[in-house]
This record gives sequence, structure tokens and C-alpha cells, in this order.
Amino acid sequence: MLYGKNIYLRGVELSDVPEIMKYWNNRELKRFLNAVAPHSTQEEEEWVRNTWNKRKKGKSYLFGIVLLESDLYIGNVEVGIKDSISRRGILGIVIFNQMYWAKGHGTEAIELILEYAFTTLNMHSVELEVFSNNPRAQRCYEKNGFKKSGIRREALFIDGKYLDSFLMDITKEEWKLVNV
Repeated sequence: MLYGKNIYLRGVELSDVPEIMKYWNNRELKRFLNAVAPHSTQEEEEWVRNTWNKRKKGKSYLFGIVLLESDLYIGNVEVGIKDSISRRGILGIVIFNQMYWAKGHGTEAIELILEYAFTTLNMHSVELEVFSNNPRAQRCYEKNGFKKSGIRREALFIDGKYLDSFLMDITKEEWKLVNV
């Protein structure tokens, strides 16, 4: 487990699926994830099992985001191995429980997963994709030292309109400067 000031990161279990399902099919959440179809409990259980297999193969490391004070599971953060030779990772995060949006938990989860990516997994860089309809997430990434490195113009069709997708990344050296 990885511990922060207000949260800790732990493995995701099948017993977490009911908590995921309380929020996962929420339209507001889905518009930030480009996921339009609802998921069933069985699909989420299969997804959890799949993340275990990816971890065993060293391809991806998914953690549940849990509040320290209440032990409430509120989301997930993941670092995947995009290129093992160049040591590039890819980050994904979701706080699915909307009551905990804009409270700093995502920023703290990213701090913890970047430390894991750069110190434990020895990544050279970590990248991500964020949609133009999610400025809150963009600010969260920037707080952690990510910089915009590219744009995919009109890359997504969400809620009846095309949106841009921003590519952001951070190198290990940049991360060290932010975390001195």
C-alpha cells in the first residue's frame, strides 16, 4: 500500500465492485471518460480480474484510492507500461464518487502513483490524455508537474460536439524538481 496524508492506495478487490457500480454508470462521470455504454456488475468483475492479470505480467499497476479517515474507496489510479525499452508509462485516474471531486484527493493520488512509477518501476516519463471538457483534471495534472505536449484536435464526440484531447507528460527529472 502507498500512504499519503489523506488517502492511501491499495489493490482493487472484487468486493469493491458494488461501490464502483454505485457511481460508474453516472452520465456526468462518463462524459470525462469517453465511455458511453453502461457497464454491468459482471463486466466490472471481469475488468478487476483483468487488472490483476496485467499486474502479474508487469504491464499495468492499478490501485484503489481510499480515504484514510473512513476507509472509503472513492476511485482508482493506474500506471501502465507503454514502452518498456524507453521506460514510458501512461497514467489514468478516476474519482468515481462525485462527493470527493475537487477535494485534493486526485492530486494526492497522482503524487503517490508518480512516486511509485519513478522510484519503484524506474519509469523515465509518464504521459496521459485529458479532454478539453475537463479543466479541473488539467489543473490537477499541472499541479503535479505535467506539461501539455500535444493536442488531438476534435478527437472526441461527446454530448453532440467534438472536443479536443490534450496530451500531457512529465519526466523523472521534472518530477524530482516538483518534489524537492
